[in-house]
Amino acid sequence: MNRAKWTTPVILVFGVFVVAMLLFSGCAAKGTRVQIAEYKPQFTSNWNQYQDKSVYLVNFDNQANDTSIWYYYSRDNKFYYGADSTIHNYFWYAFNDAFVKAGIAVSNVDRPDLTAPAMWVTLRSITDERYVVRVTVQKKGATVFIKDYTTEEASPAEEDRSPQVMAQRAYSMTNRLIESILGDMEFQTVILQP
Repeated sequence: MNRAKWTTPVILVFGVFVVAMLLFSGCAAKGTRVQIAEYKPQFTSNWNQYQDKSVYLVNFDNQANDTSIWYYYSRDNKFYYGADSTIHNYFWYAFNDAFVKAGIAVSNVDRPDLTAPAMWVTLRSITDERYVVRVTVQKKGATVFIKDYTTEEASPAEEDRSPQVMAQRAYSMTNRLIESILGDMEFQTVILQP
């Protein structure tokens, strides 16, 4: 009788373990990992017009169907890109660091500046050849700006594709994406005007 009591729980635990392993193996990224945790903003332009302006960087939302929560991929799935946290966190910190470098005072949900324009970024498509994001800005509780931004770059030749080269390429694409937003006259008008 004691034997039957122990057998059922052991079988259930083993069954749950097997199902979990099958699910996890299907979700695991395959290919070569490209670590993108060392982003530092590098600009090709000077953004003096943003000095002493403020942005409340509210949220980054990953709605891209071509990413997972943790990784985005090359078209041939030979590489997957990830940091030490989620992809939307990678972009949040990249934007935060770049905006600070441009002279913008950035606040967040932990210490909000409710008088600053509130900015949301939605990741719409993220691959190693193309980033598409939607920027939404609110002022005084009203949405005043919604626009999609795209940055593209062809993949390097096969012999040049190493994790180090691909990471630097990812950082370059992130820089270009952020600079395309900062350089957009419509975005400037929304952020610079009271």
